[in-house]
Amino acid sequence: MGKLARKTSFEQWLFPISTTPMEKLIKIHQLNHYTKKLLMASFLKLLLFAQLNEIESLHVVSDTLFSDDLQKATNSNH
Repeated sequence: MGKLARKTSFEQWLFPISTTPMEKLIKIHQLNHYTKKLLMASFLKLLLFAQLNEIESLHVVSDTLFSDDLQKATNSNH
């Protein structure tokens, strides 16, 4: 595979969403103030992934955090 990686479908769905208004609200309400690892932007992606995959509970979302599908969709590494 070449050096240029193709965007996943999930990344393509997220692309049109403007993060600027969300970032302003996060700063205003200090939503990342006490957070060390799961920031609001990542949390939003996780919720969108759960909705698109019809994940039925937070327990299942928790179990899904290290799944290969989620890592590929969000272009994350373990």
